[in-house]
Parts: sequence; C-alpha cells; structure tokens
Amino acid sequence: MGKHHKNTLRRMKLVCDIVQQHYEPGNYAKSYRKVWKQYVYPVYPCCYDTLLKYINTPLGELHEDAGDAKQLKLFDDERKN
Repeated sequence: MGKHHKNTLRRMKLVCDIVQQHYEPGNYAKSYRKVWKQYVYPVYPCCYDTLLKYINTPLGELHEDAGDAKQLKLFDDERKN
C-alpha cells in the first residue's frame, strides 16, 4: 500500500488489535468475517475487503512516524538554564 495519513494508520492499528483479540484460526464462529461483523463494523464502519487490506498491511507501515523532519518545533524539549 502507499503512504497513509496518520489517522488512517491509527485506525488500521486499532482494527488489527480488535481482530487479534477475537480471531481464532480454525473456528468458524470466530473467523475474520464473523469478527468483522460482530466487533469491527459496529465501531469502525468499513467493508470486509477493507478489513482484509488492513490485516495484510505490513507491520512497518503501521508504525507512526516520530515526526516530520521538515516540521519546525514550537518549544524546545531541552531547556537550558
């Protein structure tokens, strides 16, 4: 997938956390579709295909950037007295 916005990455991580909590391989009652229908869709309305894209996104893309290198800081973290 391409570059994602910060909120999209956050939503992807939250959805993946919900899926990891409730999904059980081999158990039809807790398959991806059932987890999507019971737990994900009521909180984050998205289609099933979107859920599968979120799950298949590499973990490296889910980590938020520490900050933009071009962004100036308003306050210095290290104050010198």
